[in-house]
Amino acid sequence: MSKDFLPLMNYMKFALLYGIIICSSLFSFAQKPTSPVLEEKLIKAIALLIDKNKTIPLTDFKKQLENISGKKAKIPKVSPFVYDPKNLYELCKPSTLIVANLYKCGHCTNWHSASATGIPLSKDGVFATNYHVIDQTVGETLAVMDAEGKIFPVTHVLAGDKKSDVAILRADGAKFRPLPLGDPAAIGSSVHVISHPDGMFYYYSKGMVSLYDGIIGPEGSLEEWMLISADYARGSSGAAVLNDFGEVVGMVASTVTINYEKQKKTNPQMVLRLCAPIKAIRKLIE
Repeated sequence: MSKDFLPLMNYMKFALLYGIIICSSLFSFAQKPTSPVLEEKLIKAIALLIDKNKTIPLTDFKKQLENISGKKAKIPKVSPFVYDPKNLYELCKPSTLIVANLYKCGHCTNWHSASATGIPLSKDGVFATNYHVIDQTVGETLAVMDAEGKIFPVTHVLAGDKKSDVAILRADGAKFRPLPLGDPAAIGSSVHVISHPDGMFYYYSKGMVSLYDGIIGPEGSLEEWMLISADYARGSSGAAVLNDFGEVVGMVASTVTINYEKQKKTNPQMVLRLCAPIKAIRKLIE
């Protein structure tokens, strides 16, 4: 092993402190959707909600974030409904949300959308996604689309933690099929992700838990992250990391690329996929 290779812990500290990990890149405002029909439907429906004054301005969510310290969301317990991993995608796709931010690019008069992913936690509209998805300065509003194509405005921030990049929200009028929460997944155990990387809606990937490691985040505190090998990219923010029984064991958060030439950021060798572990979600609910 080259003496220039830093241990994982030190590299990740360096990456976070110097901005290699940029969570908001997963919620990019330059996405080019590869599912144009669904994207068009999403944009038209949210624009109509805006015209009818049924949405909450993005600036209001920023204000709500300032008043959520110590708050928790109440959600009922959900029983597992996946008994064979072969059926996981079919059963869990309906419980995978599209979280969309409508914005205007400034170069035209059209609405555009930036999509992330959400985890339904209750039948009455409570869901989880990344904190950075709502902690935005660009955009008009947030809404969610379920797998049936129904769209609901996001109205409330119920709980959140910037350090672990987890937020729990409510969508007005939504009727979700919630996912059950599981126990921490052991290193080496199988995990599954259904998300929307770069507008490829409901993309499925499979991998395993590679590591749990503590790293120093932007807030200066030591946070534990779950690293997995299942693929995801921008647009996957907030997606559920599922075990073989369809239980949530983590949440997609960000990525960091290990480059052989660290200073030049060239010769990429490996992509680390950081997820919030299930305990980060559980600490925000009761």
